[in-house]
Amino acid sequence: MSKFFKLGPCPHCGSKDNRAEYENGFWCFGCSKLEQKNDTQSLRDRLKRKEQTNTIKAGQLIDTVKEIPQKAMKWLLSYGISPEEIEKYGISWSPSRQLLVLISRKDYWQGRNFGFGNIKYYSQGIKPLTVYGKGDTIVVVEDVLSATKIARCYDESICASPLLGSSLSKQSMAQLTKRYKTIHVWLDRDKAKEAIRIRNKLRALGITSKAIITPLDPKEYNKTEIMKWLKS
Repeated sequence: MSKFFKLGPCPHCGSKDNRAEYENGFWCFGCSKLEQKNDTQSLRDRLKRKEQTNTIKAGQLIDTVKEIPQKAMKWLLSYGISPEEIEKYGISWSPSRQLLVLISRKDYWQGRNFGFGNIKYYSQGIKPLTVYGKGDTIVVVEDVLSATKIARCYDESICASPLLGSSLSKQSMAQLTKRYKTIHVWLDRDKAKEAIRIRNKLRALGITSKAIITPLDPKEYNKTEIMKWLKS
């Protein structure tokens, strides 16, 4: 998610404080108007991100070790991710690329950048459908850490699947709807519009679904808070 700056008036619907300004654009919670920033610096930043992403995708494999350096471990611990969960879900470190590899499969990997540049995440390959935990109800979220924390609610028969982004492919949707009759959508707040769109598609297929829109990302909450939002 891009950095949030402030709330302000919306020139489209006239609201006084519903328009959120982010690092790369604007989103109005009143009229759902989404706009990218088109100033020179923003255009340069988008071009730079595209070039860096293409460079990473040119590689085929990623080297990893189990030993995670202090700076990356501190970031994981700030979200309450335990050493047991790090081991269980195979979170590792790529020394050559200075990436905390959050998920690594045969045809895909995604890592959080702790090296140079402004890009937070790099990835390569075709996104897999991965389920964290066990349960009859599944919650689709954006990232691995959010899925990890929701998977703790297994005693409430709830599991999670990280979209590794904010879109649910037709293939993944087909797989999920075959396995689950209840699929909730909990994306980061700046992706509320996408969450509602996915929810509507699921409902059209006869799936029980709701979009959960919260002030913070799912990974920011503890288990008690997560269950409160899921049951609200």
